[in-house]
Amino acid sequence: MGFLNQNLLFLLFLIPLLLLLYILRLRRKIQVVSSNLLWEQDIEDVKANTLFQRLRKNLLLPLQMLILTLIILAIARPFVTGAVSTDKDIILIIDISASMKATDIKENRFESAKSSAIKIVDGLSRGARMTVIRAGFSPTIISGPTSDKVVLKETLNKTNPSDTSTNLTDAIQMASSLAKDMRRSEIIILSDGSGDLPKNSIRIDSPVRFVKFGRDEVNNIGITNFEVSNGFSGQQVFLSLRNFSLKKQSFAVELYHDKDLIDVRKLNLLPQERRSIIFNDISYNEGILTALIDAKDDLMIDNKAYYILHKLNEPKILIAGESNIFLEKAIETTFGKTSLFKEKSYAGSKDYDVIVFSKFVPDVIPESNIMFVNPDTDLSFAKLLSRKNKPNIISWDKSNQLMRFVDLSELRLSFVNDYSMPSWMKSLVESDIATTVWYGENNGRRSIVIPFEIRPETSNFPLIPAFPIFTSNAINWLARRDSYNTNKKTGEPIQLFVSGTIGDQIVTTKKPDGREIKTRLDKGRLIFNDTDEAGIYQITGKGISDEFAINLLDESESNVKPSDIIKVSEQDIHSSGLSLISNRELWTFLIFIALMLIALEWWVYHRRILV
Repeated sequence: MGFLNQNLLFLLFLIPLLLLLYILRLRRKIQVVSSNLLWEQDIEDVKANTLFQRLRKNLLLPLQMLILTLIILAIARPFVTGAVSTDKDIILIIDISASMKATDIKENRFESAKSSAIKIVDGLSRGARMTVIRAGFSPTIISGPTSDKVVLKETLNKTNPSDTSTNLTDAIQMASSLAKDMRRSEIIILSDGSGDLPKNSIRIDSPVRFVKFGRDEVNNIGITNFEVSNGFSGQQVFLSLRNFSLKKQSFAVELYHDKDLIDVRKLNLLPQERRSIIFNDISYNEGILTALIDAKDDLMIDNKAYYILHKLNEPKILIAGESNIFLEKAIETTFGKTSLFKEKSYAGSKDYDVIVFSKFVPDVIPESNIMFVNPDTDLSFAKLLSRKNKPNIISWDKSNQLMRFVDLSELRLSFVNDYSMPSWMKSLVESDIATTVWYGENNGRRSIVIPFEIRPETSNFPLIPAFPIFTSNAINWLARRDSYNTNKKTGEPIQLFVSGTIGDQIVTTKKPDGREIKTRLDKGRLIFNDTDEAGIYQITGKGISDEFAINLLDESESNVKPSDIIKVSEQDIHSSGLSLISNRELWTFLIFIALMLIALEWWVYHRRILV
C-alpha cells in the first residue's frame, strides 16, 4: 500500500493533541459543604480528572482517536496496486508495419507491442470481448469480437510484422465502424506512430488510447530509392539515401551483381541529410543488382534493396508518317539503329513492338502499342476539340514510371491540341489550358498521345534534357520492357507479363520467406498481391522461370522516430503507458468507516458508556 499525498500524514500529530486534551486536569475551587449526597456527580468528575483516570473509563477517547486517524489517512489518499480488469469491449489495433521491426527497444517494437496486447487479454473481465485489427498496408480484422482468451492469445502469437508501410487512418476508421455496434467499447492503438498518421481528425465516439513503442533517439540510415536506367551502352544505377538519425553517420554503400561486389562508395551524412549517388557503366544484362548499406542501425530492412536485370530483346520500332530527325535520333541513341524502321505511310504490318505515328493517323489503327505525336485530327478513340495556344506546364505525374528522371519545368510550347479522351486514357502532363500528354492501356494494348509538335520551331522539347529520357521511358513502357524492371514497393500489387508462358496456366510464386502461393495467369499476365515482404520473389511454372524484386523504399517507415500524438475526434491523443497495473484508492472506504464510528461515538456519548 502507498499514499498519493504522503505529505499530509504529518497531520497525525493531532492525535497526541487529542490525547492531551483528555489528560489535562481541570482547575477546580475547593468548597466545604455539609454533605456530599447532592454532589455525587461532581465527585465523579473530580475522579475523572485525576491523571489517566478518564482515559481508563471513557470509550469516547479511543473512538475519537480512531476517527481522526481514519480521516487523516483518507486525505492522504492511500492506494493498493493491482491488475486492471476491464469490463469494456476492446478494439485493439496492432501496428505490423516495417518500422515496428526497429530494435531500439528490447527484442523489437512489434514483440513489445504483442506482449502488451497479451497482457490486455489477461486483464479482460468476464464477458468482455476483444476485436483485433492488424494495421499494415491495408487493415485486416484478424480476430472478431470474442471473450475467449485462448483464441485471442493464439491469434496474437501467430501475428508477425511485415515489411510494408502502415495505414493507421483506415485502421482507426474501421475500428470506429465496429465500435458503433458495441454498447461500451474502447479503442487501443499499439504503434510507434510512424507511417501514415491521420492527417485529419477522425470522428470516434468511443474512448481512444494510443500506446507508443520506441525511443525518441533513433539511429537509422535507409535506402529510399533504387532505380536502373537501361540504355544502349549499359545501365546507370541511381540510389537515394537518407540519414534519419540525430547524429552524423559514416558508412559504406556496396553494389553487388549477384554475389560479386562491383563497386563501393564511402559516405558521410549529416543528421537528416539526403544524398543521391550514381553508379555508371553497369554492363550486366541479367542477374540481381543489390545495394547494401554496411552499417548497424535500428532498422535493417531498409539497408538493402534489389533490382532484377532481365535480358531484353531489341524492340522493333516503326516510325510512320512525317519524318522527325529529333525523335529518330532519340530512339536510335537508346535502342540502336537496328531497332528503328521508317515508313511514310503505314502498310498494316503488326510485326512491331511499338509503332510511332508522327503527324499521321491511319484509317485503321492497328492492335499494337502505339505512340501518337501531334496527330492533329480525331483518333478512333478520341475526338479533337480545339487547338490552344501558348500553354504553360503546371504539373506532371512524378510518381509515374513514364516520368522517371523527367523534369518538364523548362518545357515551352506554342500550341497543344485539346482532346476528349475515354476513361481508360489518363493525364500524364497538365498545362493551364489542356492536358499535354496522355497515356493508357485498353484490352492489353498501350497508347501514348503527345498532342503537340516535337520540333524546335514550335517547341523546345527536343532541345531539353527531358526529351531523350522521356522518349526512352515511353518506348520501354510501350514495348513492355518495364515489366520486371519496375521498382515495386512492399504492399503494392504487381502485374507482370511472364515470358515463356505456355497457356493460362497456374504458376507458383515463392516468397522471400519460402512460402509458396499459386496464381493463375491471365493471358500471360501475373497479378500478384501478396507483396508484404522485401526481397526476391521466384516464379515457376511450365516453361516459366522468372524473378521479380520488392523493396521497402518508404521514407515514412525508415524514419523510425515514434510519434507522440494522433488526432482523433478533434482532440490530440497523446501517447500513454499501457495501464495494465492500476492504483486502487481506498479513501472512500476509510471515510465510510469514519462516518460509522462518528455515529457510534454519538450513541456512546448519549448513553454515557464508560469502560
